Amino acid sequence: MWMQFGLVLLGLLCSRLLFYRLPLLKKPAVPPPGVRLSVIIPARNEQESLPLLLADLKKSTLAPIEIICVDDASTDGTAQVIRSAQGATLVSAAQRPAGWLGKAWACKQGAQAATGDLLLFLDADVRLAPDALSALIAAYAVQPGVLSVQPYHTTYRWYEQLSLIFNLVQVAANGVATAFPTRHAGLFGPVILMPRTTYDAIGGHAAAKNSIVDDIALGQALRQNGIPYRLLLGGQQISFRMYGAGLRALLQGWTKNYATGAVHTPPLVLVMTFLWVSGCTSAVVYLIAALLPQSGVPLPLAAALYLLWVAELVRLTKPLGRFRFAVLPAYPVPLAVFLVVFFVSLQKKLTHGTVQWKGRRIALGGIEKGGGHAAD
Repeated sequence: MWMQFGLVLLGLLCSRLLFYRLPLLKKPAVPPPGVRLSVIIPARNEQESLPLLLADLKKSTLAPIEIICVDDASTDGTAQVIRSAQGATLVSAAQRPAGWLGKAWACKQGAQAATGDLLLFLDADVRLAPDALSALIAAYAVQPGVLSVQPYHTTYRWYEQLSLIFNLVQVAANGVATAFPTRHAGLFGPVILMPRTTYDAIGGHAAAKNSIVDDIALGQALRQNGIPYRLLLGGQQISFRMYGAGLRALLQGWTKNYATGAVHTPPLVLVMTFLWVSGCTSAVVYLIAALLPQSGVPLPLAAALYLLWVAELVRLTKPLGRFRFAVLPAYPVPLAVFLVVFFVSLQKKLTHGTVQWKGRRIALGGIEKGGGHAAD
């Protein structure tokens, strides 16, 4: 059991290095003036989430010049929501060409309709504080260029607590909070702010047309063109509720994204993230061993190490998402779900297996079963 003991401590060390600083988007003193900002929202079957985002945009202290909502062949009332929303423009996505996935194609259609100098792509489940757009533009003004934000994760129902480890690993693996300089795996998909000139320079969403993780593909395109980008965390300004549709949607969504994203994680960060997960897991194994008769593992030591990990998770989750305090001592449950989903995602990635997502059956290689292509 000395190996587990060592992994517990090594994992804690990696945790401090991976989550050394948390760069939160901060409320600006005053809204920046003279900004021509186009908001683009790709939406497929978002009749529940989209009205909330549109209401937030209406309350914004910084008014975009246009709000373009692209209906990606929705089968619910998404189009009607857009038509009835004051200040929103409906764009019905044209038939996708071969080789294009759904979200990338919808974003391309929205960008073509936009007239602003700055393009802000928002997922429909994002929520904005009144000063959120001002905060984004203020951050952009300090260092002009591409800016992407991982929203604060708001949860309501019990099954949403299962996203705990996924959220932490996502932030760790993208290198947004490390104690050392590193390249990032890609952008954060829910919020991407990009100058029109930069968008055109990388070929827009054509750079991500066949990727089920368009944020990773856009990050790669920026890097290949020598264009830097910054990553921030939403804090109190930008949040979202992921997978509010139910447990199945949560499992399908994380399965769709995880193995593909891991492939693009920088090697050092990937190793450290692996050690972080291993340390988190080893604390559980060490405690279980201490409870077994004649194991030779001192229970007080095992319990202390386990509680150290619980305390570390408390430190990490507070700025990243609303997870119930009672869930953290029981973190082996979301940890087990994470491990199962990750290995299922990896298996599907290697074998081009499929997953159902928003009424489309997609393979993790990118091809929609039953003809054509699809994405979220």
